[in-house]
Amino acid sequence: MNERLHLHKGETRIRTVIFDFGGVLLNLNPDKCRKAFHDLGIHQIEEFIDRYRPKGLFFEAECGNIGQETFISELQKLAPRPTTREEIIAAYTSFLIELPPQKLELIRRLHSGCEVFLLSNINELCYNFCKERFFAQQGYRMEECFNRMYLSYQMRICKPDPGIYEAMLADSGLNPATTLFVDDSRDNTGVADRYGINTYLALPEEDFHPLFEYLRLV
Repeated sequence: MNERLHLHKGETRIRTVIFDFGGVLLNLNPDKCRKAFHDLGIHQIEEFIDRYRPKGLFFEAECGNIGQETFISELQKLAPRPTTREEIIAAYTSFLIELPPQKLELIRRLHSGCEVFLLSNINELCYNFCKERFFAQQGYRMEECFNRMYLSYQMRICKPDPGIYEAMLADSGLNPATTLFVDDSRDNTGVADRYGINTYLALPEEDFHPLFEYLRLV
């Protein structure tokens, strides 16, 4: 764990934790998405999927250049047979596997000692699906689980572009020295580090209790 945790010299107690979403809080399986689109005959999906930096339509949606309905209709155009809106949504969201209950509970516990932010590359369709499936169905409002949410499709910029970090810092007024950013991409943590933010490189499906116990946040 320690080799993935970078604390800047002179830091004080962590007062803000910023989580990435997919791959950090939310478990993902891109292969399920690939198979679902291949089953629809949309083999171009391979051009779009990348765990850390989606391409093509997927990137345009995450950066807010196209909205949910345009995203769906453009994917429908790639199908060799008539494909419904519902089939496209089911195929796309199949890679969103689980938000483990223990991570929701961890977020709740962290609130007792610090602020909790979300900084995510996410598109409108994915956000709406996750808000309903992984929060509302478990009795939570996503907006109430985080003090602030910074979502790429709303901000119209994606990590690791420095602009998204600058916008977050300017809007929140947070102190980088008392902030911890948890992400599963070295590119993303690397840029945050340049702004003096403490960082932690997450592993797939990692249990974060040892990290936050080490930092005395839970």
